[in-house]
Parts: sequence; C-alpha cells; structure tokens
Amino acid sequence: MKVQLEVLSGARAGRVQVFSRPSIEVGRHPSSDLQFNPDEDLEVSAHHATIVREGARWFIQDKDSLNGVLVNGHLITTDTPLDDTDQIRFGPDGPTIEFRLVPDSVPDGERQSAVSDSGRSTSGPPRPTAEGAGGPDPASRMTQRIEAEIGRQTRKLRTLAAVLVSLLLVVIAAFAYDSVRQRQLREREVTAMQARTDSILRVASDAVQSLRGEVEGLATALQTSQNDVSRLQTDLAEAQRSGTAEEVQRLRRQLSDASQALLHQQAAAYVDYGAIVEANQRAVAMMWVEFAAEQVHVGTAFAVRSDGHLVTSRHVVAGAGGNRRPSRIAIKFADSYQVYQARLVTISQQADLAILKVDIPGGVPTIQGLNLHTDTLRQGDPVAIVGFPLGPDLPMTAFGAGRTVARTSFSAGSISKTLPDALQIDGYGAEGSSGSPIFDQSGAVIGVVFGAEEGSYGRIVVGTPVGQLVRLLERVGG
Repeated sequence: MKVQLEVLSGARAGRVQVFSRPSIEVGRHPSSDLQFNPDEDLEVSAHHATIVREGARWFIQDKDSLNGVLVNGHLITTDTPLDDTDQIRFGPDGPTIEFRLVPDSVPDGERQSAVSDSGRSTSGPPRPTAEGAGGPDPASRMTQRIEAEIGRQTRKLRTLAAVLVSLLLVVIAAFAYDSVRQRQLREREVTAMQARTDSILRVASDAVQSLRGEVEGLATALQTSQNDVSRLQTDLAEAQRSGTAEEVQRLRRQLSDASQALLHQQAAAYVDYGAIVEANQRAVAMMWVEFAAEQVHVGTAFAVRSDGHLVTSRHVVAGAGGNRRPSRIAIKFADSYQVYQARLVTISQQADLAILKVDIPGGVPTIQGLNLHTDTLRQGDPVAIVGFPLGPDLPMTAFGAGRTVARTSFSAGSISKTLPDALQIDGYGAEGSSGSPIFDQSGAVIGVVFGAEEGSYGRIVVGTPVGQLVRLLERVGG
C-alpha cells in the first residue's frame, strides 16, 4: 500500500500527494517531501516530522519540533503508529493533514494535476536542396545545422542555470528566514521562562524564611532547590550567548523540572503542620519488638481504633520475609512514659502491614481519620510524617529514673509518585520510621511508611497506600 496525504487546513489546504517511499519528511523546508507554506504555515517547523514505514505499519516521529505533533487531537511524545483516516496536526493551531492508505496502482505525486506532454512541438527534418540550384553544398548545410543545435542547447543551459541559481537563492533566503524566526521564538520563550522562574524564586525565599526554626528539613530542601534553579538560570543565560541549540533546549527542560519541584515544595511550606501534629501525635507510639535475647527491633505504630488496635509495618514485627514471630512486643504512646504489652493480631500477605492490639482500660487515643478518597491525591500535594525515626536514640524528655516520655519527630514533604501498591514521598529526613503514619494536608492518613529509596539518604520515603490498610482492617473486624 502507498500513502496518500491530503492537506485539510492551512495555506495549502486541498493539496493531495501520494508517496511510495518508506520515509516522508514533513515541514516548511524546501527539501521536505510534504512542504507547507514557509511564509504562512508558521506553526510548522522547518523539519517538523517524519512519516516512516516499519514492517507493515506506518509511524510518525516528532523531529524535536517547536510546537509538537498531535494525532487525532492527542500530543505525541514517542513514535506513534498511524491508521487509515488518522488526522495529524502540526502544532496546536497549525495545519492538519489526513493520512490514507491507497493501492499501489495509484501513481505517485499530486493527484489533482497531471503532467502533459501534448504541448511539445516537433519539427520534421530539413528539406534537402538540390545541387546546382544555388543552395549551399552538403558540408555547409551540416555545419549550419550543428551551429544551430549548439546555440539552441546553450540557450537551454543558460535558462536552466538561471532557474537553478534563483531557486538556490530562494532556498537560502527561506532557510535564513526560518533560522532567524526560530531563534527569535526560542529567545522569547527563554525570556518568559526566566521571568516566571524569578517570581518562583522570590516566593521560595519567603517560604524559606517562614520555615526557619519550624520545619528545618523542608527549609533546607527549599534552599537547595532555590540554589539549583538559580544555577540553571545562570547556565541557560550563558548557553544562550555561546552554547548550542541542543544545550539551550536541555537546560530549558532541566530548569522547567527544577522550577516545578520548587513550586511543590513551596506548597508544602504553607501547610499548618502544627495543627496536624497536635491532632494526631498522641495516637502514635514507639514500639519495641523482641525476637530473641538481645534481638530487639524498634519501629513506630499508630492507633486506628479506640479499643487498642494499632497499625505498623509487617517487616518490623515479622522480619523481612514475613515469617518470624516475636516473643514480646512493647509500646509507649507519645507524651507518655508508660510502657504497655501488645500482641500481634494479623499480618498482610499482600502489603507491608500488620495489626497489633493493646489492652488499656478506657481505650487509647486514635488518629484523626483515614483518607478514603486517595484518587484525589496529586503529585506535589504536601504531606506530614509523624513517628519515631531512630527510636529512643533521639532526644526524649526524662522525669526521673525509668520515666522517659516519648516525643515524636515530625517531617514535612510532598507526594512525588502514586502507584496502586506504593506511595512515594519526598520526605526530607524521615528515614528509619517504619510504621509511621503519612498524613495529607487535612490531617487524614493516606499511607504507612515502610522504607526509604536506597541511595536517597532518607530524602525519598516509600509508603503503603491507605486502601490496603482498609482491606486489612476489614479482615480483623470490630
């Protein structure tokens, strides 16, 4: 099958071309197989896209164009397969073509016009002149015919050379115009990005000052991100002066990503973390798990029911493989020096979760609630983690021998990724707090910490989504 491309909109709407070649270049450059108008179809880049055959399928590739390629209204980011009657738009407001597959019997080229040879004129051979009739001799006639043919061919060559020179000048002018216009567009975009980034940096400075002495880990992360954005701004300005177009494009992407991360951290900076901690911390408990003599693990648990049901991570109470059983479990709630014995109720086989039970007359304080609408969570949403990282090694409050009050630690962060079985948090120093609750900005639990990304130095925390906790609690009943 051959490919037929019909221009549906733009300066060259109505044009239909058929191609049998396996690769079709599309753009405003004169060398393009499907060329758009270089002066009017300004959404189209000089070398915008390539339509290529791979095996029995056709694909379209975006050639790093300025405005992108949309197939049936969807912006593509990778090589995208094409089907018969697909519509391709070059830029959000650019011209549109229709992709069709036609039989091999359809001739290549434009379908609405055909090249005709009927206008060619022919002339018969010259009539010979009889000898003795006063005409030139045969040698003279031959010389005249050769001279005439040479003159005719020379005129054709001159005309062809003039056409080629004119065409070359047009190509050079079009290429220079396109290069200048593309450079001006890039410069305007970079200028706009620099102005937006300056505004983000000013807001970030205010956020850092408001956090000093309150959430120092997040303030440090904000300051680091500020420095990254400022450095990328400087690198981008230098690349505009003396770098390549590829380097400018790479730095623009890096600056955009760094600015977005800084915006997420700013949103996290203005959450009322004090209210979240105040409403929930007394339901959080430090936990000691003993497997054998002198084999004691420390973790965090939190109460979800006033009858003494607590949640923690499975690996804390059952080992990494989930098959160990503790000989003894003890807990101490926040702001308390009293130690209570707890027992293991159940563990999850699907997630890193476990349920404990402690029997205390009058019940226990519980967390504010569970967020059962986690489909509303978005990347960049602020979160808080309350627990006991590093257990009793962190400073506590002592009231005489053996009466040490447990004090929780708090860290702020933001959601960097949501998956069906995992919640990834840019947590800013919460490593070691397995079993700690992860709260959204309203103070409801959205997950349970079970580890940190290797090599992140505790900056990237991973948790189990609250949906799996709900399913485990339903098994326990009550």
